[in-house]
Amino acid sequence: MAPSCSRRVEIVGLGDKRQNTAVFRVSLSGDFLQPQVIYTGKTPACHPNGVTFLADWHITHTENHWANERTMKDYITKVIVPYIEKIRSQLPQSHVTSPQPALVIFDVFKGQMCQSTIDLLMENNIH
Repeated sequence: MAPSCSRRVEIVGLGDKRQNTAVFRVSLSGDFLQPQVIYTGKTPACHPNGVTFLADWHITHTENHWANERTMKDYITKVIVPYIEKIRSQLPQSHVTSPQPALVIFDVFKGQMCQSTIDLLMENNIH
C-alpha cells in the first residue's frame, strides 16, 4: 500500500494475471467496512508476494476466487459482527437488556442466503 497522499504509486505485480474477488461494504451511516479480497488457491501461499495489506483487511482464498458460504461466514465473524458490536457499544444502554438489533442488506447471492449464514446473523441479533 502506498502512503496516504502519495503523488506516485508503484504498480506491484503488473505481470500477475491471477483473478480475484474484492467485496466492499458500507454502512448506512457512511462507514466503509474493511474489504474482503478472495484469491484463487487452496492455501495462503496463493496470496500475492510483495503486497502488504492493512492488518484489518480480510484476505482469504477459494479454489475459484469466488465468494461462498465459508467466505461469507468468515467475513460476518471477522468484520461485520465486530463493527456492529462497536456501534452497539456507543449507543445509550440505559433500558436495554439485550443487544440492539441490527440490519444487514445483501444482494441475492446464494452464499449469503444459506441457512447457516442466516443462523449466524440471527445469533448476533442481526436481521
